[in-house]
Amino acid sequence: MTKEEFLKSIYFMQLGQNINHSSWQSATLIANKIQKMARECEIHDFDRQLIGIKQCINNKNKKEALDIMASLISKRVAILKNLENNK
Repeated sequence: MTKEEFLKSIYFMQLGQNINHSSWQSATLIANKIQKMARECEIHDFDRQLIGIKQCINNKNKKEALDIMASLISKRVAILKNLENNK
């Protein structure tokens, strides 16, 4: 999977939906999958946000998890724009 394919993947939306619906177990699985895929694509920009989201999931802190998710999505969009500009 390329960086661009990863960044455009549905997993980010699924993570946000699972957090929003308080599906904590599913959110944990997807967060772990995103973290693994990011490492495989050599994208280390999401590490802090994913660790924070996992902590929020463990504490079932929906509001803070959604706030961190917004930051994660913002970074994702910035990286995608940068990749597209470098084509």
